[in-house]
Amino acid sequence: MTKIQDIRNRTHGGTSKRVLTRITSIARHHSATASGDYFAFWNGRWRSLGWKTGGYHEIILRDGTVQLCYDPAVITNGISGHNTNAYHICLVGNGEFTEAQEQAWRERAIFNMERFKLAVNDVKGHREYSGANTQCPGIDMNLVRQQLTTVTVKPTPPKTGGTQVNNSTPTLRKGSKGAVVGRMQKRLIAHGFPLPRFGGDDDFGDETHNAVLAFQRAKGLTPDGIVGPKTWTELNKQPAAKPKYSRLLRLTSPMMRGDDIKAVQRALGITADGIYGPQTQRAVRSYQSKHGLLVDGIVGQQTWSHMF
Repeated sequence: MTKIQDIRNRTHGGTSKRVLTRITSIARHHSATASGDYFAFWNGRWRSLGWKTGGYHEIILRDGTVQLCYDPAVITNGISGHNTNAYHICLVGNGEFTEAQEQAWRERAIFNMERFKLAVNDVKGHREYSGANTQCPGIDMNLVRQQLTTVTVKPTPPKTGGTQVNNSTPTLRKGSKGAVVGRMQKRLIAHGFPLPRFGGDDDFGDETHNAVLAFQRAKGLTPDGIVGPKTWTELNKQPAAKPKYSRLLRLTSPMMRGDDIKAVQRALGITADGIYGPQTQRAVRSYQSKHGLLVDGIVGQQTWSHMF
């Protein structure tokens, strides 16, 4: 499993934001250096250029460690003229990369393709963008995309009457790690319980724990944060169809009620009581701020579409 080093609370700038639906490509870069990390690049070049924000969302170090530098809603400085629509990943090196880096790259590329609903052809090298005059990323991108295609092609699952059958369902709890945790996280996301910060990172941390609690409450299970047989049974069921937007949701007097509010609350990871009260309004505002949306505490068409 790729080692993640989350430095997002230590990086510079990050005030320019976008809606995640504007991300239409993943850009691969190389640093053109033998070594380095975010802080070396900031102090060695970016700051002297007068940049307020660094160049990449993620940096893959020589040992395969991934530095998470910025949330995807942040617009970084990877490729002039294309930053609003690109998610930037840089491998430290100058045309030669370690196997650990390539393994980390494949994992992160596939994760972000799924997160932003992108295809293999949406993964590009820096020099493939219009107006770019560079040798970056120092590798044949046709080969890179071919490798991603090989990794992402999966057999069609058997028909099981609406239930995915998988016998590998060990009990999981906070602190658990590994591929089975990642599979569980993907099931949570498929059921409408997002993991916006870390996604399916194979690590059962606080974000996953809170999502499991919300899922258990929504399914009428004991909310203990432990993924045992009953929780696995619910996770492995076919997810319900995505809810449709029908009305503007906001704090009113008397307070609004309904199943659509429950759906929003489940997506936010808070108690799904179906009442749009102050707690729900605060959670909506926090969600909007985190994802670069208009922060008004109101669930309109844009916020709804982003959630679902």
